[in-house]
Amino acid sequence: RMEKNESFKEELETQYAILIKAKEKKEQQRFVILLIITIITMLFVIISVFFAYKAYSSTKDIKQENNTKIENYYRTLSTTYNTGSSMNLSGIGNGYRLATPKIIQITNEGNAEATFDIKITNIQTSLLSTNNLVYTLTRDGQTSINKELPLSDTTIVTDMKIQPNETITYIINVSFNGVIEANNYSNYYNSNIVIEQKDNSSSLLE
Repeated sequence: RMEKNESFKEELETQYAILIKAKEKKEQQRFVILLIITIITMLFVIISVFFAYKAYSSTKDIKQENNTKIENYYRTLSTTYNTGSSMNLSGIGNGYRLATPKIIQITNEGNAEATFDIKITNIQTSLLSTNNLVYTLTRDGQTSINKELPLSDTTIVTDMKIQPNETITYIINVSFNGVIEANNYSNYYNSNIVIEQKDNSSSLLE
């Protein structure tokens, strides 16, 4: 009987040890599974946050780009000239006057105030001096005093403000007030009239 009891006890201990090992193995497997699930969850969260941030950044960039385009569009001036943007004076001599005054109409087609300059550029002339070749600028019935036409690029109207839907009209007249000996009428003065919008630095020609 003693031998049987010992044998039975050993069998129980063996079975108990097997159960303990099985339980420990299951605990290890459960821990590994939980660890894998945790890692996968963290990776999913990180990836989700990354793509959400990318989507937000893209949307923000698109909105900024659209805002920029709208701003530029609504600050664009339209310009018309009665005889084109160039001003070509020929046959300058005693008593010369520009036969057809240059008329410039500038319209703000947007919904915000804009600012512009008027420039005389790309000048080519046979004259050594323009002391006697003068112009006047008329706006709203008010005419400026005689000013010499420039020999290099010059701004003749600076930082003029124009309201939404407003049209401003300028008239340029030119005359020669000096005396040229021997009635020489071969002199010329060629240039361009440029309207430059200050808000987005774009030059608008006819």
